[in-house]
Amino acid sequence: MANRISRITSYVEKRKLGFGVARLIMMSGVNVRSISPNDPDPPDALRRLEQALPQLLSAQELKELQELLSEA
Repeated sequence: MANRISRITSYVEKRKLGFGVARLIMMSGVNVRSISPNDPDPPDALRRLEQALPQLLSAQELKELQELLSEA
């Protein structure tokens, strides 16, 4: 199963396309493209990524993402 960072990146890419992922990288300082889905989530990177999400996603999108993450 993919780690949280990969699942978050996949969701952002589906909703906001490549530009959204680029914004997420810039806002969080985490190069999400370099983290393999099979790698464990680096705790600091995951924290920074989660802090950036409210600036990028709407409240509805955040809710959908949380539901998606809780399913796995």
